[in-house]
Amino acid sequence: MTNKKQFLDLEDERFGLFMSNNSFDLDIALGRNFLETDNPQEVLIYRVNLLETKTHSLYNQAKPKDKKYMSPVRIKCVVNVESSKQEYYANNPGGVTRDDTGPITINVYLKELEEKNIDINRGDIIEYNLSGEKNRYYEVDNANIVPDTSDKTIGGFKNFYRKISGVPVKSDVISLIQN
Repeated sequence: MTNKKQFLDLEDERFGLFMSNNSFDLDIALGRNFLETDNPQEVLIYRVNLLETKTHSLYNQAKPKDKKYMSPVRIKCVVNVESSKQEYYANNPGGVTRDDTGPITINVYLKELEEKNIDINRGDIIEYNLSGEKNRYYEVDNANIVPDTSDKTIGGFKNFYRKISGVPVKSDVISLIQN
């Protein structure tokens, strides 16, 4: 019979001074549990269907009326909607005004995106209903595709979330999603 010695792998655990994979996974699980139980915020993401969207042959861009969207995917995240802004249609001061919310920012766990098998890109649509009275729609203008910055880590150990921002969209885009 062999004598097995029990020991603490000091290099792996580092006396708790730094983050280990186990403590990182625990922090992520606790944060996601908080989003599901105590702060249940979620949005719907409408991905642009690139296969069905008609794009311009030279510029490879699409007008809002030519875009097609996939079925929405519900994701849990931390949502921040900035204060409302009054803007003028066609950038014509003194013309017809448009009241809407300010931009939206969502912070979503990378694990959530991986489990839902979704990647959020510029041009996708975020649907959010803060008041319970009206769905609001935002077009992603910063998808934070490269999250490798230290502000998106736990103690500089590993990335764990993406910070995605969007701007309110006009009613012509909303009608395309609803049809």
